[in-house]
Amino acid sequence: MIYTLKYVVLTGLLFASVLFPAENSHAQALEVEFIGNEAFRISDGDHTIMTDFPYKSGAYGYMEYEYSLPAETQNVAALVTHRHEDHFAPLLFIERGWSLIGPAEITAMMPRSKVIPFTDRITFGAAKITPVKAAHANVEHYTYLVNWQNKKLFFTGDTEQLAVLKNLPELEALFITPWFYRKAILNQALPAAKKIIIYHHTKDEIVPKCGDCIIPLQGQIIILE
Repeated sequence: MIYTLKYVVLTGLLFASVLFPAENSHAQALEVEFIGNEAFRISDGDHTIMTDFPYKSGAYGYMEYEYSLPAETQNVAALVTHRHEDHFAPLLFIERGWSLIGPAEITAMMPRSKVIPFTDRITFGAAKITPVKAAHANVEHYTYLVNWQNKKLFFTGDTEQLAVLKNLPELEALFITPWFYRKAILNQALPAAKKIIIYHHTKDEIVPKCGDCIIPLQGQIIILE
């Protein structure tokens, strides 16, 4: 009787695990490759997001790049914060078969077939993207909270508006500029994050009070487990 009961319990647990797998059982690591400025290639193996890319190489004296653009087209989306050339170059983008997520100042000039509708919550593959409007240089600018397989990533873009850092969930990674990082530290406004990744930095830039930060080199790959 005892052995029969054990068998029934174990069988039931096995059956339940098949029907109701753990939420993270199929979660894949994210591969994050730094291209330059605020441009990263982020992929879970099925879908790829290119942040603030393609941009005009060397625009405004920022990073130049020589990058072999991914050959895949169907599952690639550019996620763009604003229209400045060091973040987005329309003519370079139009050559690609990618989709586009970004402000109306950018998407209005693109074929409708390439634009993913810009809503309060955007879905691209396993990524759920929440845009938050933020001030920057009199252009339409958005920060993005990306929930990708329960990994929460936040991209500040070029804003220095401290309000966007409030009420964020605990982040897997915070992508932030050196100047906004310094401002956040001075105002004790830095959100909780497992990794702080500096972007739009200069080559060999040293960021004070950022000893645990990742300040990536071009071509460097970061794995988010």
